[in-house]
Amino acid sequence: MRRLLLIPALLLCACKVATIRPIEFQDAGSGPQKFDAVKYVESLWAEEMPGVLEQAVDLAELLPVVAGGADIAGARWGRREGNGPYHVIVKGSGRVLEVDLSSRTGIAVLQIETPEGPARARLQVGPVLQGTSIRDALPGVSFDQFVNQIQFAEVANELNATAEREVLGALQREDLAGTSLRVVGMATLDGADGLVTVTPVRLEPEAQAER
Repeated sequence: MRRLLLIPALLLCACKVATIRPIEFQDAGSGPQKFDAVKYVESLWAEEMPGVLEQAVDLAELLPVVAGGADIAGARWGRREGNGPYHVIVKGSGRVLEVDLSSRTGIAVLQIETPEGPARARLQVGPVLQGTSIRDALPGVSFDQFVNQIQFAEVANELNATAEREVLGALQREDLAGTSLRVVGMATLDGADGLVTVTPVRLEPEAQAER
């Protein structure tokens, strides 16, 4: 009877050891290494992001289709992880109608001129970015590339941190209302009110963008 009681205890110990094993990935030629989300995102941002942004669909084309159904627009231009919302790489220019800076996750409302008339979109202006739009819109990044959900989440967080630093770091949020902006970024098609939310990876005044 004693031996039978010891077996579950030993199995339980083995499970505990397995769950606290460090996250690692195999790097050819150098053996197992701890996953470094910062280095991964640095490479992604510098080497892959420019080419990815060339695939951006214009918001003036996207928004009228979204008005007819987010899933229709998503299936045409976007991608998603599992059953989550669609994410689309977008670009466009618009006038800032209003800015909500009541929290650190600031939002500007852009008016976009489309062939069907004016439409609106939300633009995250930070300084803190929410969600996983940047990661989930990138065609070269998917969950099955990583050891577990922790690594996948680290990549999303680091992409947001890079955008916060590189794109929004010097943004004068209090002066945005009434200005026109040129944005390239990732749109999430899940707004309950029909509005898409854009997370910028390129952002500049429209007059500067035209020069």
